[in-house]
Amino acid sequence: MTAFDSEVTVRRRRYVSEDSGWAVIDAADADGSPVVLVGILGHLEERERARITGNWVIDGRYGPQVKVTQALALAPTDAQAVASYLRRLPGIGTRRAQRLVVHFGPEQAIEAIDRDPHAAFSAGAGLGAPAARKAAEAWEAMRVTRRLHLLLAPHGLQHLVPALHEAFGDGAHRVVTEQPYALTRAFGVGFATADRIARGLGVAADAPERARAGVVHLLLEAERAGNTCLPEPALQAGLDELLNGPAPPGVIDELIEAGELERDERWIYRRETAELETELAERVAELVSDRPRSESREPSEPGELTEEQQAAVAAAFAHRLSLITGGPGTGKTATIRAIAAEAMERGAHVLLVAPTGRAAVRMSEASGLQAATVHSALGWIPGEGPSHDEDAPLSTDLLIVDETSMANLELLVTLLRAVPNRANVVLVGDADQLAPVGAGKPFAELVAGGIVSTTRLTHIFRQAAGSMIVQGAHAIRRGQPPELTPAEGMRRDLFLIERSDPVAAREEIVSLVAERLPTHYGVDPVREIQVFAPVYRGELGIDALNAALREALNPDGEPVRGGRLRIGDKLMMTGRNLHELGLMNGTVLTLLDEVTGEHDEAALILAGEDSVFRVPAREWDRLRPAYACSVHRGQGIELPVAVIVAHPGAGAFFLRREMLYTALTRARLATVIVGSRDVLARAARTPDTERRHSRLGARLARISA
Repeated sequence: MTAFDSEVTVRRRRYVSEDSGWAVIDAADADGSPVVLVGILGHLEERERARITGNWVIDGRYGPQVKVTQALALAPTDAQAVASYLRRLPGIGTRRAQRLVVHFGPEQAIEAIDRDPHAAFSAGAGLGAPAARKAAEAWEAMRVTRRLHLLLAPHGLQHLVPALHEAFGDGAHRVVTEQPYALTRAFGVGFATADRIARGLGVAADAPERARAGVVHLLLEAERAGNTCLPEPALQAGLDELLNGPAPPGVIDELIEAGELERDERWIYRRETAELETELAERVAELVSDRPRSESREPSEPGELTEEQQAAVAAAFAHRLSLITGGPGTGKTATIRAIAAEAMERGAHVLLVAPTGRAAVRMSEASGLQAATVHSALGWIPGEGPSHDEDAPLSTDLLIVDETSMANLELLVTLLRAVPNRANVVLVGDADQLAPVGAGKPFAELVAGGIVSTTRLTHIFRQAAGSMIVQGAHAIRRGQPPELTPAEGMRRDLFLIERSDPVAAREEIVSLVAERLPTHYGVDPVREIQVFAPVYRGELGIDALNAALREALNPDGEPVRGGRLRIGDKLMMTGRNLHELGLMNGTVLTLLDEVTGEHDEAALILAGEDSVFRVPAREWDRLRPAYACSVHRGQGIELPVAVIVAHPGAGAFFLRREMLYTALTRARLATVIVGSRDVLARAARTPDTERRHSRLGARLARISA
């Protein structure tokens, strides 16, 4: 790409998203040559000058344009430009704008209005008090947007301008100037970036607000890594390292006194997270101690159920809360079906839910009953939150939650809030799977705690026992590598392909996904095959695999967003859950179209499992190619075929037992491992030692004591 760095004059605002600030602008460069600009440019107005930095790109639909990385508005100086800028204000217009320019002079007009807008519009433009006040308010809003952009654009944060203005109003620039570290809490800006802004504004290295922001940042980062809290010594050590020196004494205590943090013995939480963990413990304890509505009795038709499954069915009615855990092939789905059938036999209303759309579909197919996602069952309303909570509970007598091991602390609390009085709850999952995305690992902790009635399914059914995938998964649970040679009578659905050279291994994966596996199994290479890799960088990293797979599977897709995405791409939503859209972190999507018309807000149209979503421009950067993904991101995926990278050249150190176990069990028809036996053996015998810090078990023990 060719760099672009020039002063331009805005000729026409072809399209502007008021929500995100993303715009398409016709401009003229310093030589008067026309240039099309795309990017966060909503703060620029017609006839305005700006310093533009970016890169030339070729858009498949619109031709050559500059993808802008920075746009610094320049104050107008000539009389015509100043008048054009001022006439946009309410009550000013062309005549009064020219009057202001004559009154103050073209070079002093902007500065004079900045000093006292109300007085300037009264004296210089001849407006009465109400009209002058309205014009001054509009001027302040324009000035805030401009100031925010000047503050944030050098740090690549200009996309936050609309959100900051909406959140803090016309005082937004003062918030950034006076409280730059607030960006780390409300808008997900990294501490290093907020620190650069703060230090540039003169905040001292030993300023108390810098240390306080560092503490909160470390706790937020710990939550993103799955913890709910940190031990105080580790938090203090991390803070000293983050600040490049000893933190001011007592900073953690100050935040606790201010109500931002909480201490539980030697553990430190953000207040909101401590409240969630406490609430979950209390709700679980209440369910455990409460008597169920129906009497316990043996299943009316045990049929082919094992003793373990019969015990699980009985527990579902004997306790208001019960757990079922088991590996692949142990009959979890059959147990769910039996519990639901027994409940309906008793005249109870049953609700089946799962964290993801794919899991809900599989649950429906296996049980014969309609299952929903947790999100849809709770009736999430955009901008408002769930329709169902403790004040408006779900209408059910029995709630069965499948794949609960994927539910983090926040999701499980939100769901249990909506459980009606006297209704029973059955949580089903695999406690040995990879921990969920987000803070907490509640299902595994509840299983380990021993307070909730728990049934462990261990019997592997004959049909499943014939699968190399199932047998391999159970071997990994025991710390042993999977068997890769089929025994007599075994179904060969697990394969290892060894390629020592990383580039050759990547080419092998592309060949498998694009040609051989779709042909052999009759599956769609985009929708029904998923590649899992442990790291993002390198020849076999997720980024390189996505680039190679896209060239093979979507070579002619029309480019959008400067070519970063293509129509037809397989994408994944990352970051926070978009409850207002019904999109969860990890949702796999297909890009259908881009909307950039002058009358519509810029948006991408994407198809999910059973829904179509309109994603606004402000969220586009969170969409990532998903031909290949990490196991953490893809743990909710269930599909016919999986390809796993277990190669010495692909971050083999990061591949651990839980990750390998989870990846292996994503596929129904076949799993192909590209790598080496040594890497598989090492991963199987290496559990994840970076355990999540959580106090759910301790809180439950205290409540139940």
